[in-house]
Amino acid sequence: MYYPFFGLKDNPFKLTFDVNSLFLGKHHEEALAHLRYAVAEGEGFTVITGAKGVGKSTVCRAFIEPLRGQAAVAFLSSPITGPKELLQRLNRSFGIPASAQTLPELTDALNGFLMQARLDGRKAVLLIDDAQVLEPAVLEQIRLISNLETTREKLIQIVLIGEPVLAQLLNSHQLRQMGQRVSVLYEIGGLTAEETAAYIQHRLSVASAGPPTRFSREAIREVCRHARGNPRRINIACGAILSAAFKARQKEITGELARAVVEELRHLDGATVGRPGPRRWPAWSLACGSLVLLAALALFALRPATAPPVPAAVPELVASEPQAAAAPLPKEPPSPPPPVEIVSAAPSAPAEADPAPPADEGLATATSSVEAAAAVPPAPDLAESDAPPAAEPPPAAAEVSKPPLMTHSVQIGAYLRAENAQKVADQFTAKGYAARVTQTTDPSGRDWHTVRIGDHPNRQDAQAQANEFRDREKRESVVRPYGAY
Repeated sequence: MYYPFFGLKDNPFKLTFDVNSLFLGKHHEEALAHLRYAVAEGEGFTVITGAKGVGKSTVCRAFIEPLRGQAAVAFLSSPITGPKELLQRLNRSFGIPASAQTLPELTDALNGFLMQARLDGRKAVLLIDDAQVLEPAVLEQIRLISNLETTREKLIQIVLIGEPVLAQLLNSHQLRQMGQRVSVLYEIGGLTAEETAAYIQHRLSVASAGPPTRFSREAIREVCRHARGNPRRINIACGAILSAAFKARQKEITGELARAVVEELRHLDGATVGRPGPRRWPAWSLACGSLVLLAALALFALRPATAPPVPAAVPELVASEPQAAAAPLPKEPPSPPPPVEIVSAAPSAPAEADPAPPADEGLATATSSVEAAAAVPPAPDLAESDAPPAAEPPPAAAEVSKPPLMTHSVQIGAYLRAENAQKVADQFTAKGYAARVTQTTDPSGRDWHTVRIGDHPNRQDAQAQANEFRDREKRESVVRPYGAY
């Protein structure tokens, strides 16, 4: 092994989870914050998605570690063949005696355990990895487990982890009842180039007995190009580079060495290196192309020998270039000033009320209304004139109705990083929503950047917009107090 050669006490790039070598990028921190938020609030399902090897399981295990001893936690991974196996494995993870055999007995035993845990002041959390491969019957059983609740709250919080296809599966018609209960959905992205460099050096520092081996900038660049921010691919590439350096008795990790190893990994992955070769078409496609060519030649041979008639000359509507250059351009007559419109109030039809001014233009509108009222001449006395009565003057600034007091808002996301919240707000602003980002502080003192799409004077109106948003966008939202967390 190359451990003594590089002064290592452990494998720095092992694929199994190790809390000591844990490194979280910004996407992993966001996913971890969403998990904590969902379990604290206790609303619906939580879904964490991401590509293979991006760190979904690592985030979930990092979330579980602080909960041990404080909550009942079960972590299951696929495959799960059916609803009965799901309940058996779940009860076994919680330490429930395995005397029950049928689905009702297993469910009753689970419900009794969850009720006792709640009386003891403990939460219960179920995390299921690789949930995208679960059968619909198993997902339906998970939905039934989520129905175990008291009159006030859920008895168990359920987190589904899987690849991005999991979100599409939950939005399908068959699982629409389950998809509508998803309150938190987050997709983990890869590491940036800066995070990749920090990730490599962090792993080496933790596993080294002395000063860690350093990858050159060119070597890290080669790893970034190959792994594209995927931690699993980073571990595989860096482990292979260390092995190659040990075989060459080379303690310096250069770009040339890293490039040679990455090229070999691409060969093993089946990826082409360098420029792509000529494309080889299958025999059946060449045969079809030959038939199409023969048919085109036959049609060309059978076409009429006579040339098509020449169309009659079209009268020239545009002057030729010399004429156009010589002809002076007509001068446009100056536009007359707009006529002054005189509006008189008709007694037979009452005038429509002006719409309420926006909040930030109320003062200017009210001031203009007062000035306009002062400029209107007084109406003549009906006793001296037969003219119809003049319309009532617009209300003064003091008479303008105040906007209703907002008490609740519709929230579609909460993020620790402001740039992630702004990205979501811009996405839904482009769809026509009045999305905005507000900063609030939770009871623990953490600053959250929440994305909200509407404010309402009561909870019923806010819930109506939340339901409409869910039906239209296939995405859950929550109703929160206005201006508060």
